[in-house]
Amino acid sequence: MAHANDRLFDHELARQVKLKKTRALVDKRMELKDAVAEYVEDGDSIIETGFAYVRGPMAANWEIGRQKKKDLVGIHTPGGLTTIFHEEGGLKGSHVAYVGVEMRGLVAPFRRGVEAGTLEVYAEWSHGALAASLRAAEQGLNYVATKSMLGSDMLKDNQYVKVGEDPWTGEPVCLVPAMYPDVAIFHVHHADMYGNSRIWGLSVNDTAIAAAARKVVVTCERIVDTDDIRANSPQVIIPWYCVDAVCEVPYGAWPGDMPGLYYFDRRLQERVIRVDWKTPESTKAWVEEYIYGTANHYEMMELAAHEEGMNTIEYVKQLEQFATSAAYYNIGTMGTGADRDWKYEEVAKRAI
Repeated sequence: MAHANDRLFDHELARQVKLKKTRALVDKRMELKDAVAEYVEDGDSIIETGFAYVRGPMAANWEIGRQKKKDLVGIHTPGGLTTIFHEEGGLKGSHVAYVGVEMRGLVAPFRRGVEAGTLEVYAEWSHGALAASLRAAEQGLNYVATKSMLGSDMLKDNQYVKVGEDPWTGEPVCLVPAMYPDVAIFHVHHADMYGNSRIWGLSVNDTAIAAAARKVVVTCERIVDTDDIRANSPQVIIPWYCVDAVCEVPYGAWPGDMPGLYYFDRRLQERVIRVDWKTPESTKAWVEEYIYGTANHYEMMELAAHEEGMNTIEYVKQLEQFATSAAYYNIGTMGTGADRDWKYEEVAKRAI
């Protein structure tokens, strides 16, 4: 089989795969464990969805690690938590626009892999160029011309983007090829049994990714009736004919943010990024305990929040109520939910 990077820009292969997909309304409900086993193969390219840890498919990411998938190629648009499995053999290399956890710090296993030369960076991308690459695939184009990446050093580290000449103006442009990832996993608010998926808030690149990817798994907070989906069709971001499997996974974005439902578990994220993954030894111990040592996402949640239990879940739900109400009324800390306490004890910013 061709290397994941060769498949990534293979227009004809992508066309063949998509022509074989059924457009019939068939029941695609599966357990997450079964969906990962069937649709994520060793050596696949897998693209991160959502926006970093906002609506990221965290339960699915952990399940991929739990099943010890090997030699995956990550596409970070942004994100980076799949890089945690590099030192376990799970991630071979990456296409990178951004890898990190914002103010919580860098993802240490990724940094260690790049510095040691054990994790290959196949290409560096600007956010704009990577989005354009996915849009080209969505629209059936072989490539698009853009100014993004011109004048930057990223072109030195990207063999796939070429510099050409605009035939009308003679100006230089970047010719960005259409990208077709092997696998995309989305976490959405609601989906029906066929795969029609509702997203509240920004969809970022997800509409393009759903059309571009060869295999698509949807995890959702709740599976709803198709009549419910039809009654709110403007919120349906991913159509059924792109989707291969639908998995109901409440809290599937935890410890990330799920807009309108629950907020980041900031304390847990900081502890993991700044302390638990600081060294190869501590990272391995964390993976052994929280990933290999648990049967599913809910066992992991229970273990990670064992000191406070459901208080942790209720806390992040309350914070999200506060955040969404304040944003809706555009009045800062006033309005519904303004009495919610945002204060917490920040985990020390230790060097990683």
